[in-house]
Amino acid sequence: MSPVDQTLQPAWLLHRRPFRNTSLIVELFLPRLGRIGAVVRGGRKDPSLSPFRPLLVELKPSGEMYSLRGCEPRGQTLQLQGKGLYCGFYVNELLTRLLHRDDPHPDLWPLYEHTLAALCQGERLDVILRQFEMGLLEEMGYGINLGYDILGEPVRSDCYYQLDPEQGLLVAAQGYPGSDLLAMLNGDWQADTRRTARQLCRALLAPHLGDKPLKSRELFREK
Repeated sequence: MSPVDQTLQPAWLLHRRPFRNTSLIVELFLPRLGRIGAVVRGGRKDPSLSPFRPLLVELKPSGEMYSLRGCEPRGQTLQLQGKGLYCGFYVNELLTRLLHRDDPHPDLWPLYEHTLAALCQGERLDVILRQFEMGLLEEMGYGINLGYDILGEPVRSDCYYQLDPEQGLLVAAQGYPGSDLLAMLNGDWQADTRRTARQLCRALLAPHLGDKPLKSRELFREK
């Protein structure tokens, strides 16, 4: 962990849970520190400690986590509504589940902020999520090349491909249509491409998420 830092830093709250009588343990995402855990004494009374509200925080290292010494809004709470709100919870849950604490990901910060802003528009939510998932996997070192198979051959629109999550795509008799993979690469999000992208991203994320279900996916089913 870094030394005591009394400078306010930009942050987003990913998750919060009660701690003792009036305190919280929060998961925060910062451009310089990545995902961190912090204890907030008396934090349950602070209305600014909520998801989708841009924050400025003051942190102090405290054992395996930080102590949040100060917090103030740096903007208005984003107006995520309906399915867009559930998508926001999903994005936060992915970061909480997949990022290691105290592992900086500065290039992921602008992608996260862009994703939240796009979700506020309420259009093509699935495409926004696929782009975030692919960017997150790439940042973590688990991305795949949609333009080439594992032998270095260009993906062909008239072929099908299976996925090896650790290596990439390989030609097969059936599987993901090459035409959809190339459409994803080129940002051509037709209906068939969107279905293929959803299946592919789920397969890529599955080894890293494990068997524990995502709570945000349960919200979608209940909706």
